[in-house]
Amino acid sequence: MKLLVAGASGFLGRNLLLSLPRQAAIVATYRQSADFPEFLRTKDLGHVRALRADLSRVEDAGAVGAAGPFEACVFLAANGDPARSVEQPGLDLAWNCASLVNVLEHCAFGTLVFLSSGAVYDGFQGKVSPQCCPRPRLPYAVSKLAAERYLEHFQDRGKVGRAVAVRFFGAYGPYEPPRKVYTKLVRRFAMEGARQFTIRGDGKNLIDAMYVSDAVRALQLLLEAPPAPFAVVDLCSGQPVTLTELVREAGRAFGLEPEIAYEGMVPERIQFRSTDGTMAERYGFTPAVGLEEGLRLLHDHLRKAS
Repeated sequence: MKLLVAGASGFLGRNLLLSLPRQAAIVATYRQSADFPEFLRTKDLGHVRALRADLSRVEDAGAVGAAGPFEACVFLAANGDPARSVEQPGLDLAWNCASLVNVLEHCAFGTLVFLSSGAVYDGFQGKVSPQCCPRPRLPYAVSKLAAERYLEHFQDRGKVGRAVAVRFFGAYGPYEPPRKVYTKLVRRFAMEGARQFTIRGDGKNLIDAMYVSDAVRALQLLLEAPPAPFAVVDLCSGQPVTLTELVREAGRAFGLEPEIAYEGMVPERIQFRSTDGTMAERYGFTPAVGLEEGLRLLHDHLRKAS
């Protein structure tokens, strides 16, 4: 199989590449991570071809098309910082939506798995599922929802045989950016031994992330057997906690009781939880790694990398 992994240099992409079969021929695009080719070399991923491309640029998407044809695609390229979309909505639109459109204008795929976001449910409270009709206002969520609709358009046109938009509620683990809360928690509690932790906002936003190995396993299940010609699925741990609860549980995992302070505001208000059972019912998928185990695995990785 010849596979395109678009936006492969992010932490989810790196973990995906490490888990894919070595006999696959993979083209992996990256925008600006200068260490990505070295990552491929040191991890002995010789079957992966790194292609530097800003997919929001039509000419770069054309270069990706020239590297084909491809049988399948996992599309991860995106704005990785939802809060940034408030100040730079144009850039967010280019990275989250135009990138997908540009690639689909230059490539065709038998299967495409697109990483959307649970953020599309922005504004909802309580239970949500793909049967809801989202009307988000956060620019990041707006552009992700628009990309889903463009994907359906291109599937209707025959550019994609089977497509699935994955409304992803997040993951944590090795290679995640240092700004991510899970890495901050591990560094603060396990590596520094400090009790104090500052939360931006009021700490009431819900988090429903899973350990990255579970997320990668779910994406591979969808890649191997998309549920329909076009489908939307939620991918979450199914055990949402508030940010305050997460901080407390992380502290206790490392044997201390956190002292929490709150400051500032955040642009997102996350008060929804998914009830979509597609992953469990169709694929028998449930996350295998619990929070405490996941935090300890991340700690092991950070300790070895330091």
